Amino acid sequence: MAVHDTLGASQKWWGILPAFNPDSGNVVAEPPGAGFGFWAGAPSAVFDPDSDLFYCYHRLRWPLGDRRGGVCRVVASRDPSAPPTGWRTVWEATREQFGANSIERASLIRDPYSREWRLYICSETAQPYDRNPATWRIDLLQAASIETLDPRRRRIVMDAAMYGFSHVKDPVALVVGGEYLVYTSAAWRDQHLGPDAAGLIRSRGRGLIALHRSLDGIDFPTARIVAEPGSQGWGGINVRPSAVVWVSPVWTMLFDEGTTRADSYDEQCMLAVSTDLQTWRRLTPSHQPWVRSSHASGSVRYVDVVLAGDTVHYFYEYARADLSHELRHAAVRMALP
Repeated sequence: MAVHDTLGASQKWWGILPAFNPDSGNVVAEPPGAGFGFWAGAPSAVFDPDSDLFYCYHRLRWPLGDRRGGVCRVVASRDPSAPPTGWRTVWEATREQFGANSIERASLIRDPYSREWRLYICSETAQPYDRNPATWRIDLLQAASIETLDPRRRRIVMDAAMYGFSHVKDPVALVVGGEYLVYTSAAWRDQHLGPDAAGLIRSRGRGLIALHRSLDGIDFPTARIVAEPGSQGWGGINVRPSAVVWVSPVWTMLFDEGTTRADSYDEQCMLAVSTDLQTWRRLTPSHQPWVRSSHASGSVRYVDVVLAGDTVHYFYEYARADLSHELRHAAVRMALP
């Protein structure tokens, strides 16, 4: 049965992405250390029918003052439920190869026309904070195979200055009707409003969601703001795209939310739906995450989704009891048994 003929249609339930239990998922990658600030995650996963392999990009991060986002990898496995030893590293790069202070999330996708592999990856430019504030941008790597993606041949496709942002990062790329759509985490240069009539200056948050469109996946001349933090309940300080998936008859966005600046490293996963990929209606009430870890902050973030056959595969960053984060996978059947 096709994915869009899902369980619940006979009861007039449509377009519902099934929830998963983050605690029961299998570990794909361990963090580089124990304790707060050690993370394995920020995944971007795809299934390649040509090779019958699941590929999963992720980054390894150290605490602030250390390497931060120091290493990124793509691992491959025929069985996404395999332990870390069942995932083979097929590509790896370091922040130094990007000339960056830190590297973070990327979006791995195969071009439907050329069949080349593309990796949209964000990095914080290596500049001293005291003179020229560092900023995040998105580079594109292109190659015939994942193994031959070369940081030396990267090209800048999105820079904060192009849109009047202070940064642009954490891309989520998809191709719809032959057009590239990339959702990003961005922020205005001025992160405040006011002063108002009472003399109050209010923070406007530091993370919003922007949508960029391109016919070739290389030139992204515009950005459209599709969600901002604030009173509408999308998070008081930060919102970040995590995944966008089609479950007929609607699009579902998984996004991360922070309600205070203290949540910057332990956001929660929320849901929104859309029919046009631009106007999004939130489903999860504020302060009630869609899914949670049973440990530490409860954070489950950077959730990516792969629809393969009758199964939904979730790849996600998961808070552990020691305050570090690990990369996990969970699978849920969608079709009727």
